[in-house]
Amino acid sequence: MDRYLKTLQRVIVYFTLFIISLLLILALIDVFIKLYDGLAHYPFRDFIQLQYPQLIDLFLVIIIGVELLETIKGFLKDEIVHVELVVLVAIIAISRKVIVWGISKSSSQEMFSLAAMLVALAVTYWVIKVCYRKKYKVKNGFKQNDLGSNCNDVNV
Repeated sequence: MDRYLKTLQRVIVYFTLFIISLLLILALIDVFIKLYDGLAHYPFRDFIQLQYPQLIDLFLVIIIGVELLETIKGFLKDEIVHVELVVLVAIIAISRKVIVWGISKSSSQEMFSLAAMLVALAVTYWVIKVCYRKKYKVKNGFKQNDLGSNCNDVNV
């Protein structure tokens, strides 16, 4: 039974990897089509005003997709979810929202909530990095007393 579940999990992960890869290729093709169409059919000034924000949004979506691929690759390699990569994907996704969102379109409450999420994720990422560094030092022969707080319980 355990072997069956492990095989099923691998099949699902590989299928997810395939779908994300396909979506990334389609998004990249869409970027090239929009870039060509915008430069060929609009004056440059209109292209920058109309198409540029959409292209930046697509590029950031592609970056998020690449980070998701990296997360899946890390899972396949080590068979654990790398929390650091997941937090990075979340940071990139919220940053994308902040970059693309027009300030005039959104309320101050939405902007404050995005800022709070971004700060919380940045602090989380920092804690993970500090704990990982301390865990690495402990594995390589440093005394736990020299490291300060105990981060050995963090699974990164």
